[in-house]
Formats: sequence, C-alpha cells, structure tokens
Amino acid sequence: MFPYLYKITADVTPLNEDCGLLCNSICCKPGDSDSLGIYLYPGEEKMFSGKENWLVWEKHHRDEQLFPPSWPQTVYFVKCIKGCPRHLRPLACRFFPLTPHITADNKLLLIHETLPLPYKCPLIEKKISLQREFINRVAHCWQLMLKDPRIYDLVEEDSRDRDIFNQKVETVYNCGKIKILPK
Repeated sequence: MFPYLYKITADVTPLNEDCGLLCNSICCKPGDSDSLGIYLYPGEEKMFSGKENWLVWEKHHRDEQLFPPSWPQTVYFVKCIKGCPRHLRPLACRFFPLTPHITADNKLLLIHETLPLPYKCPLIEKKISLQREFINRVAHCWQLMLKDPRIYDLVEEDSRDRDIFNQKVETVYNCGKIKILPK
C-alpha cells in the first residue's frame, strides 16, 4: 500500500506554490529543542533504509506515546535534520495540514490538524484554501489507509478524543460514510 500512496502523493501539494515560502518551511526544520518530527504509520518504515542522511530515527514504545494497543510495540519517530528529497517525505508530511476525523455516525472528514504544534502554520491559522487535487488525493489515501485496523484504531481514538475535549473541528472535506471494520 505505501508505495502506491507515495506515488499518488508525490506531485501534489497544498498550494500551487511552495507553502514553505509562507513560513520559511517551519515544519521541516528541527526546531529550537530539536524535537520536531513525525511518527510513521505501521509498516511505513519499510519505505526507508533507516540510513537517510536527512533523517534522525528514534524508536519509541507504543504505550509511552499513547498509541492504540493494536499498534506494534515499537513506533518510529523521524526528525528532519536538513531538507528532504520531496519524493521521499513521509506520509504525515505529505498530508499536512489535513488530518482525518471519523464522526460518531461514521463519516470520514478531512479537517485541519488539531494537535498542538510548536509553530503557527499559515495554512491553518489563515484558513488558506488548499488545492482541490491535493484534498482529493489525501482523501483517497485515507480511505485506503483506514482499511488497516491499526490505522483505523488511531484515527477513531483521535476522533473520540476531539469529541470528548470539545475540540473545534473545521471540515475541509467530507468523504462520506466509511465501512466499519470488523474487530
């Protein structure tokens, strides 16, 4: 699945131009505390050799990072230490600033990221319109990814947390109903 997802997201970006020009590519830099990075989805680590000179790899324990029990015990966290080859960037980078949300009535929405970020993303803060093709491809990716029960568990858990904490969810795209996976 991951090679296909990387292929269909290789040439789409949120804007027609490099959105990094709006913020000096703040989400692609290590940050002051050198802690800025992303988690890979289960199995996504196979898209990398682990020896990339632009990434630092960390192994974290699933339970310490509050990932669902269905996830492997080892989760991979990667941090950029210099500019990445764009065709190799991880999926979380390709999808940003969108994230999935499953409603109580089982609709898949694409929303702006709600996790606390150590920076302000102009795409989220200013609600800049994103390219339709970018949104469509990210939606397609999530519809495929949610067939993996581990990824479904994470998105479901994150979605219920947003509901419990009354986080404002700004719908960017409504993907419609999704099939509930058998447990």
